[in-house]
Amino acid sequence: MANPDSDTSIMGGEHQFKTTRWNLVQNGGDVKALDALIHIYWRPLYFFVRQHGHDNETSKDIVQAFLTSFLERGGFEHATPARGRFRTFLLTSLEHFMRDRARAAASQKRGGGKPTLSLDFDRGEAEFMRESKREESPTTTLNRAWARSLLEQSLSELQGEPAHLEAFRLYRAGADLKTIAQKTALTESAAQSAVHRLKGRLKDIIVGHIRESVSSREDLQAEVAEFMALLAD
Repeated sequence: MANPDSDTSIMGGEHQFKTTRWNLVQNGGDVKALDALIHIYWRPLYFFVRQHGHDNETSKDIVQAFLTSFLERGGFEHATPARGRFRTFLLTSLEHFMRDRARAAASQKRGGGKPTLSLDFDRGEAEFMRESKREESPTTTLNRAWARSLLEQSLSELQGEPAHLEAFRLYRAGADLKTIAQKTALTESAAQSAVHRLKGRLKDIIVGHIRESVSSREDLQAEVAEFMALLAD
């Protein structure tokens, strides 16, 4: 079992909010930024579509087509604080897309040379089947998937020495300090220091992602609180 401190308490103390201009979601030319956004949000969107009764293959088509269309139309550039939090804006856009698709099913086929996003739908489906046992509303399931995808993306961006990263992985898996030291060939003091340092880096990455989709310190605090609550549940 994961160390409870690793997920729900990882945000630590206060963070100074710097007003964002939503440069991450609006900068359509930043491939790295867009890639991070897609990896954070595609799975929540897939869960949402599945909970609306679409089968696995249809849901894949809808999410692929939606994200492809969204990118082609520069949808990320239209996200503004006035539209509310980013995942609400994205969800509203998806719902509009699904309604348009239902009205014109015959002409809404993927293909024709359009780019295909590299998304692990097999894994997404397995995770959806686990989540569906909770019998939650589609929006709640989407929010929980968002929190987990955000954590996963942030962990993928975490950098450090291999032994230090392994120490942090073991810590998150619930290993004690002695075990971590034995398995990483670090001293207990070095292992403890590495874990503490990487917790701080991960916290900064997560808060950085959230900060880029809110417009005030209050919104940031609310999103961080919801992120932690969704992981704790």
